[in-house]
Amino acid sequence: MANASADALVLFGATGDLARRKLWPALYRLSVSEQCAPLIVAVGLPGPGRAGFEKFVSAAVDDMCGPADSAVVHRLLARTCFVEGDTTWRGTMEEVARALRDAARPVFFLGVPPSRATATIAAMGAVGLPSGAVLVEKPFGNDLDSARMLNESLLEVFAADAVLRIDHYLGKEAVENLLAFRFCNPFLESVWDRTSVSRVQITHCEVRGVDSRGSLYEGIGAVRDVVQSHLLQLVGIVAMERPADGTAGAFRERIADALAAVRPVAPGHLVRGQYAGYRSEAGVAADSTVETFAALRLDVDTERWRGVPFLLRSGKGLAATAIEVVVDFVPTEDRLWFTRQAPGPARVRFRLGSRGGAVLTLNARGPGVDAGPVPVDLDFDPRALPSAGDEWEAYTHLLSDAIHGRTGRFVSMRTVEESWRVVAPALDLRDAPLEYPRGSWGPGKAAGLPGDGGWCAPLP
Repeated sequence: MANASADALVLFGATGDLARRKLWPALYRLSVSEQCAPLIVAVGLPGPGRAGFEKFVSAAVDDMCGPADSAVVHRLLARTCFVEGDTTWRGTMEEVARALRDAARPVFFLGVPPSRATATIAAMGAVGLPSGAVLVEKPFGNDLDSARMLNESLLEVFAADAVLRIDHYLGKEAVENLLAFRFCNPFLESVWDRTSVSRVQITHCEVRGVDSRGSLYEGIGAVRDVVQSHLLQLVGIVAMERPADGTAGAFRERIADALAAVRPVAPGHLVRGQYAGYRSEAGVAADSTVETFAALRLDVDTERWRGVPFLLRSGKGLAATAIEVVVDFVPTEDRLWFTRQAPGPARVRFRLGSRGGAVLTLNARGPGVDAGPVPVDLDFDPRALPSAGDEWEAYTHLLSDAIHGRTGRFVSMRTVEESWRVVAPALDLRDAPLEYPRGSWGPGKAAGLPGDGGWCAPLP
């Protein structure tokens, strides 16, 4: 698929929650810029009919993109064929095949629950759909063994380089900004190691709970939902060595190398929590032991990072909504003759949520008699750039890349395997997670995991 544009896009799960929140808004944005596939085959569960499907798409675009341009929505729907049916049924796939009769290079988006992925792939292979690329939504498997089995089933139908594994963090412009800061600024790269960095913290926190997704979340939990995928991708980006060149393949290899050096999480370095009231959510078992919060310390056994703790936390029902990577530098013990105390640690904070940007915290002399030193924040806000209005959401980038044959923003199988290896000791634990009140920062035990200094509170 590389360098060859697709002539069709097939969406399995076209009437699901992900499609409503992310996929149809992304396809609308691509339609605005005339970058959408000429044919879309939308496969959804039986029930709504064509009229109901069109209302679903229009409402999704309006809700997520503001008042939509009706002409653009009309163009999007005019190129869309709607197929109702279960993705594991041969009859459904035969209808898809008929819709693709004039297509030679389709892209298939496998937006189905992990439990149905293998059967859907088998149904695709059984009817001889046109060869093309396949986008596989995370989680890629449920553990290391199931990830390998899923990959084997995909390779029975698709070429290895046509399997595009999605972690939507790799489509976020703010995450690519982290790469730009690291590798385009020599002053940062020169201090990016254990002699200068005291610790790395990665936080993904949400105020909201599981909402209506309780039954789905019961089979996943915080470790599978966020830690294994999103947060370990960020660990790989922070910890990676400089690639041999600027190609996407070289970056993917370095990320996989970094994760290969991460030790599996130790039981004493893991805290699991569950927010009060989770067991009363719709679809959740009354005795559920699924974690809605996870905090862990990881160690990276490389010369660059040996001894530097990587502290990760993710949770729902917490005090704030934010995604941040914070790198603390080793504080100096030197004190200037005109100051009263030693300076605090300098740090760089990457904001990866809706705001994006980065904050570099330095030490400066305070004004007047109290000379400090005082922390000073140098704040980069991408919204202030002249081109700020041109920002694309992650799925817009990912669907555009898949349609136009670009593979740089997708995850290698080796990275998937290494990330499952790292979290393996945290999977399928049967002990009850520690309860924490909604609106807090998780179980009290998690506060002690970082040691002196505690967790760095996200910026508002």
